[in-house]
Amino acid sequence: MFEFRDKRVAEGILSRLRENDKPLMFMHVCGTHQDTLVRYGLQNLLLSCNIEIRQGPGCPVCITTAREIEEAVTLVRNGKTVATYGDMTLVPGMRESLQSIKASGGDVYPVYSVEDAIDLARKKKDKEVVFMAVGFETTAPSTAAALMSKPPENFSVLCCHRVIPPALEALLDLGEIRIDGFIEPGHVSTIIGVKPYRGIGDKYHLPQVIAGFEPLDILAAVLMLFLQIKEGRAVVENEYTRAVKEEGNLKALSLMKEVFREEDMEWRGFPVIPKSGLVLRDEFVECDARKRFEDELTDVQEVESKPSGCRCDEVLRGVITSKECPLFGKACTPDHPVGPCMVSKEGSCYIEYRYGGA
Repeated sequence: MFEFRDKRVAEGILSRLRENDKPLMFMHVCGTHQDTLVRYGLQNLLLSCNIEIRQGPGCPVCITTAREIEEAVTLVRNGKTVATYGDMTLVPGMRESLQSIKASGGDVYPVYSVEDAIDLARKKKDKEVVFMAVGFETTAPSTAAALMSKPPENFSVLCCHRVIPPALEALLDLGEIRIDGFIEPGHVSTIIGVKPYRGIGDKYHLPQVIAGFEPLDILAAVLMLFLQIKEGRAVVENEYTRAVKEEGNLKALSLMKEVFREEDMEWRGFPVIPKSGLVLRDEFVECDARKRFEDELTDVQEVESKPSGCRCDEVLRGVITSKECPLFGKACTPDHPVGPCMVSKEGSCYIEYRYGGA
């Protein structure tokens, strides 16, 4: 698991954590953190220290609602070309997925980036190309930059971007599980910096640590949270100083502010979370697929749905673990996923199945 030097450091951290004499529940909101936790067996090591870590809504594909998928599917049914990330094409909507409609002849393209979608629009000049933009603050600046670069007239965006800090408050306000501290996402934090988390710490008196993605990053973050609790502190600490600055990425933040405005938005598994979604400003209305094809999208259902027996909504809120879902590893596997948490490589069910087994 660790190189020799790292092993000694890890053993030192675990020795300190074994001083813990009460159950602690920490939460992170990052698929890469979950991958590190499960792949390297850190979950079990930390459980031996009376510390449990659960993944919250840190998978952007997973929290995209069935209604948003239905919007994309509807556009394909109406002759549009829809481009989006590969995992997103596999997530079931209300009736079908983008992949299933592609199999029946729909014009759906998996892409790696918004730039790929723009290149597609340039090649398919006779088609309307819609990029289904998903992701948190990590990917939103790329979408913003693309729209600022005057994309082709036949290109538009179905914006499904969301921001993380309001979701953290929503988790705490729901109060479904005890959360003793947050491990904050490294990738998102490279963009937004440290400041947005401070209000959460002040309001809820909750320890938070921004962490990198190596096993030692995770262990160090857990130790930092433990020491805050032991010492009665509740502050935001930055373990990932090699990448995260106090002010974040000012250029990326400026781009986002110029292109998007915040709006109340529903997340899969959550009620509407205030100021948690990004929508295009009026200046970019010509690139807004919801405005551009408003008539075609008026009949999209408002009711959120989930497959029978699937408990992805509870997994996304950290109420249960993946293995507590009755479908996990049985009716639901990566080859035959039922819910989004088994589809996306950032989903906790996919990660648990891949490394932890059924």
